[in-house]
Amino acid sequence: ALLHSVRVRFMKTQVYTRVARIVLAVNPFQPLPIYSTQFLQRYRNAADSMDLPPHVYSIGLDAIKGLRRGDAKNQAVLISGESGAGKTESTKLVLSFVSEVFADAGSSSGVQDKIMQTNPVLESFGNAMTVRNNNSSRFGKWLQITMSASLRITDCAVTDYLLELTRVCHQGPTERSYHIFFQLIQARESPELKSLQLQEPKAYAYLRNGQVKAPGVDDGRCFEELKEAFQVLGFSDVVQME
Repeated sequence: ALLHSVRVRFMKTQVYTRVARIVLAVNPFQPLPIYSTQFLQRYRNAADSMDLPPHVYSIGLDAIKGLRRGDAKNQAVLISGESGAGKTESTKLVLSFVSEVFADAGSSSGVQDKIMQTNPVLESFGNAMTVRNNNSSRFGKWLQITMSASLRITDCAVTDYLLELTRVCHQGPTERSYHIFFQLIQARESPELKSLQLQEPKAYAYLRNGQVKAPGVDDGRCFEELKEAFQVLGFSDVVQME
């Protein structure tokens, strides 16, 4: 019955299904107009997430409501699923919702910017193309946000674990290694990288056996986003080159 309900809703482009406070999400593999500022404000202003249709924003709302209760306790959001299910994108959406709400509450915009800018760094160094997913996270991530008594974000710590180290030196013929290698090669003619004399992927033993291009992944654009993220996070040009 549960799978049938999820299937019927998916055929209606309703990718979220609620089971009590748990939200089930099915990757639509296409952009949907349900993540606009209008939707964000709608869920942000709701008294209870159960009053609105199921949405990934409702998870963020429940966590925020839990912090605002008189007996406020630590809140945890668990996002899990198989490869290609949309865990990375769901995480970004929850973070964007929480950051937006607390930005309006008076939290420093710099802290929120840094939280969001961890995504390009982690994806570049920890995501790769697999048989099932062109942007698969090959690691686990625990992100801990600390709030003040007035519910302002004070700091954030990111812990990564279980990185798939074997992917560095070996990939299947329809897979490829971590995005960062191909981003660097794509941008090898840029002034900051030209001195490294980088070559085509096939020149490197660790890259030549896999794919060079990952459909849907723009290595050049992602490298620019990575550099911007490094700047926001306070990495100097010297540290970036190292």
